[in-house]
Amino acid sequence: MKLLQLRVILVEPEHEGNVGRVARVMKNFSFNDLWLVNPKIKIGAEARTFAMHAKEVLTKARIVGELNSAIEGCTYAVGTTSISAISSGNLLRVSVTPEVFAQKIVLSKSKVGIVFGRESRGLSNDELAKCDIVVTVPTDSDYKALNIANASAIILYELFKKKNFLSKNLTIESNSEARNRLVNLFKNVIIKTDMPEHKRRMTEKALMNVISRSMASLREVTLITGALRKVSYLLDNPKRISPTERHKSLIY
Repeated sequence: MKLLQLRVILVEPEHEGNVGRVARVMKNFSFNDLWLVNPKIKIGAEARTFAMHAKEVLTKARIVGELNSAIEGCTYAVGTTSISAISSGNLLRVSVTPEVFAQKIVLSKSKVGIVFGRESRGLSNDELAKCDIVVTVPTDSDYKALNIANASAIILYELFKKKNFLSKNLTIESNSEARNRLVNLFKNVIIKTDMPEHKRRMTEKALMNVISRSMASLREVTLITGALRKVSYLLDNPKRISPTERHKSLIY
């Protein structure tokens, strides 16, 4: 499965060590396309020291003179900022969290460029205007600014987590049909009990909330549905099954 192609873009980085740290984070999360826009430092021994085993990311890094060159060829340019909009009127800084961003973008098969600003003052409004999406890492209001390496680690982790989940395809996410089948069967089971109607409604809602929040896999939903189906059968046919068979039915 071909998934996200990511380009990490640092605009006018001011500290050599941070460039090395970002390269290391990229290596941690299986990204290797690094672009530097008009860097204010040379990429030398300090950057390589902080990059550790990600020196090849530094070696292959592209250096360009302006942001337009760095985002050229990207279907989406994604800006990052610690200063998000406090009202919907500030359209330049209306942002999403790293988690929401990852969920939205990871299925894209296009090139996506994520742009990190200067350590001292971030991205300008003009630079953010060139971006299609803006991402903000939620932090305490008393100190919003994150070190660029820390911010990149959080965002790239969210992307890696979602990308890795999909690419391995080890877990198939449940669909609404499977979840509704489970909930409907659960309703039928508890109707056969003496539970008051208002409590039944609350219990049904609680089950749906748990399934939705946990993002239960198709396998998990199917197993629970199978167990409830056996419980329903036992409730309908209590005299047709021996105690031993009843015990086995509830376990397997």
